Amino acid sequence: MDIKKKITNAPQTPGVYYFKDRHKRVIYVGKAANLRARLRSYAQPGWKEDMLREASSITWEELSSDIEALIRESELIKKLKPHHNILMRDDKNYFFVAFTGDEFPRIYLTHQPNKDVGRPNGRPTSKYIGPFTDGNALKQVLRLLRRTFPYCTCSARTRHKRPCVNAELGKCLGFCCADTPARARDLPDRTVVRAGRARYRANITAIKKVLTGKSRALEHSLARAMERAARARRYEQAKIVRDQIASLKRIFEHHKYLQQDIQAEREKGLVVLQNLLRLARPPQRIECYDISHHQGDTSVASMAVFENGIPAKNEYRKFIIRKVKGINDPAMLTEVLARRLTHQEWQAPDLILVDGGKAQLNAALRVLKTSRVQRGVSLAAIAKREEELYLVGKKDPLKLRELPPPVLHLITALRNEAHRFAVSFHRARRKKTLLL
Repeated sequence: MDIKKKITNAPQTPGVYYFKDRHKRVIYVGKAANLRARLRSYAQPGWKEDMLREASSITWEELSSDIEALIRESELIKKLKPHHNILMRDDKNYFFVAFTGDEFPRIYLTHQPNKDVGRPNGRPTSKYIGPFTDGNALKQVLRLLRRTFPYCTCSARTRHKRPCVNAELGKCLGFCCADTPARARDLPDRTVVRAGRARYRANITAIKKVLTGKSRALEHSLARAMERAARARRYEQAKIVRDQIASLKRIFEHHKYLQQDIQAEREKGLVVLQNLLRLARPPQRIECYDISHHQGDTSVASMAVFENGIPAKNEYRKFIIRKVKGINDPAMLTEVLARRLTHQEWQAPDLILVDGGKAQLNAALRVLKTSRVQRGVSLAAIAKREEELYLVGKKDPLKLRELPPPVLHLITALRNEAHRFAVSFHRARRKKTLLL
């Protein structure tokens, strides 16, 4: 087969491709973010020579996104069982998504579902979806889906006395790993628990539908659920479903899961941030600060650093609050920034982003005005609960959801990283304190 002539007509779009033998049987299925570029690689010597000798034709199917291509490839491999795809199974190159049989099902990845009994932590497994060929892409897809359809990743044996970090970030519903028993009969408000359990299972069902190629059917189902909630005047529930529909569309239409695509998105976000803050150039170093404490006790702070839109974890710093007693986040932030800005040996930031609202923004601004590194440093504050961005000199905050997607994703990534780092440090310090 003269593959070089055939691939010149291939589109430069995401999709799946099929190699067929002389009997028109599909012998291999693959996916690509760029069909022409991917097929061009088969012209290189030594690349799947056995399969190419058997192949007599090649066709492709264009799709709207990389994620859709990943899921479509999985469907076709499972349905057609192409000979040269099957040969890969013994090499553990395929991934399967496992859903446990717990009351609140957990999700994890495995290579060999038939041999994978009761993992992890001995949990019973009830369903597998796959095979998928790209583990990194699959993990990123699950991370994207989790923002829209939160589920628990804590051990089924773990019980938290307060909401876990993921619950605070909106990646978990909170009650599924709470210290209070999850069964309705053990709780005073059974209606709330039943509703929460139903929502959790609905989220798991939605993820299964997406991974099995039924995303359009899921969109229609969500649209009907939104209409029913609106007719019943359950407007808060209707709003949640509306946001899920919008997020689902964004995942398939706009979001790329490859690392280079994430880098490109972050670069776009930096340019938008430059225009938003009226900077001379895109901010190369952004520092994000978050405070964590337990009712004013064992208070700590974190500094997460992004350089050119990417986490620079070697630059992260932890702070123990020493001067402020009780619950006073602005005062704690003042102490942390004052200490940070005395470190002349640390690279100066282009932008400081603090967790909080107007009070935290003003506190940070006062510290910055008395510092030697004031010139060239911009400042903003992000309020998690209200999802708002406060800027210096602006009376009203900006709604995060109204910002362009690249800068929205960049800012939320910064906020989440600083929050994760602060909470993990606080819990470690509090645990150490309780053991003394």
